[in-house]
Amino acid sequence: MNSNLLLDVLGKIWDLSDIDKDGHLDKDEFSVVMHLVYAAREKEPVPSTLPTALIPPSKRKKIAGALPGSVPVLPSSPFLLKENLRPTPALSKSSLGSSTNLSPSSSFKHSTPTPPQPQTHTQQYEEIFDLADSDFDGMVGGGEVKDIFMNSRLPQSVLAHIWSLADTQHTGKLTKEQFCLAMHLIQEKVKGVDLPQSLTPDMIPPSERGAAGTPDSSSSVGLVEAMGIKDLDDINQEISQLQSEKRILETEIRQKEEALRQRNSEVQEVQRDLERENMGLQELEHQKWDAQERLGEMEQQRITSLQTQILSQESDVQMQEKEVSRTKTDLYCLEQEEQRLEESLRAGKAKLDSILKLLKTSQDEMDQVTHTNAYPTHIYQAVFARCRLDHSKFTHGYILKGKEPSLCLLCQTPVTVKHILWTV
Repeated sequence: MNSNLLLDVLGKIWDLSDIDKDGHLDKDEFSVVMHLVYAAREKEPVPSTLPTALIPPSKRKKIAGALPGSVPVLPSSPFLLKENLRPTPALSKSSLGSSTNLSPSSSFKHSTPTPPQPQTHTQQYEEIFDLADSDFDGMVGGGEVKDIFMNSRLPQSVLAHIWSLADTQHTGKLTKEQFCLAMHLIQEKVKGVDLPQSLTPDMIPPSERGAAGTPDSSSSVGLVEAMGIKDLDDINQEISQLQSEKRILETEIRQKEEALRQRNSEVQEVQRDLERENMGLQELEHQKWDAQERLGEMEQQRITSLQTQILSQESDVQMQEKEVSRTKTDLYCLEQEEQRLEESLRAGKAKLDSILKLLKTSQDEMDQVTHTNAYPTHIYQAVFARCRLDHSKFTHGYILKGKEPSLCLLCQTPVTVKHILWTV
């Protein structure tokens, strides 16, 4: 509100500066606000959109998607240079007190005066100026020469100081002479020459040397003093705001550090739990290995036992096969013996049949003798039944004559009829 700007202008400036749209301004966004406020106070229209050059580096990734490692550029609006780099040599210590210590130009060290620029280089600078002056108004702004300045690869703070030295009239633009002076200072800085805090008389453009004296009137001194005091008030307000934001950030940092410590404690606890789980898992793995080893031993023992049983059974089978072979051999011998006995039986039967036939023949002969035989028939039957006599000699007539005993065909024992009759 101290800027005396309209509320709608301040609201527009707020909307442009609140880049992340969180309803609050951080340090970078507050710097953008201060720049836009000073630009508006200088009758510069507030842009509809925030220029890329005004976007803080910390916000460019979110807004513009700038590539990593990109070189920062000069502000396209001359009022950024005009505000941040306003020279203060014209302000006396008596009027501003310690304000000179807060001006940007006071941050540079005292240096030896920069040599005047050669005439040949001046012609080159004028040609570059003619190419950069796109609107042909005889002046160039920051947007027209930022690429030329950035090609020097000097830090932005150094380029801003060079701009403040060259813009002797504080118009936010450079004339041809001022542009040549700026290019000369850039070339000297590239060579390693330190920049002066203020222009020496021989460095002031020729067209401005007659009006370069310090104003002595009380009105001009009062105006400068008022502007310096106002700038100090604004700077003090900004410092207070920054200190408040610093305290808030420190509180947030402490809270985040506490949360981080708590999180680390939780992570350590989880790690300890994980280590315990790993130890339990290793114990289970060891038990599993032992169980598998015992199972393998049992399987090996079982296999060995089965192999022993198989060998024993194979031995038994071999013995049984040998026994069966012997049994088959014995059976074969018995069969052969049976066949032999059967043949003997058949031979005996045949012999018996022949004997029976012989007996029958003898019986028939005896039947014929029974009619004249003094002995009964049953005696003859008994004789032939008790002993097989040589029937060639043992005839009815032979018996009756009482001849010598005959021999038994079976036992070869002498026998007479009397013996036979006695035995009957």
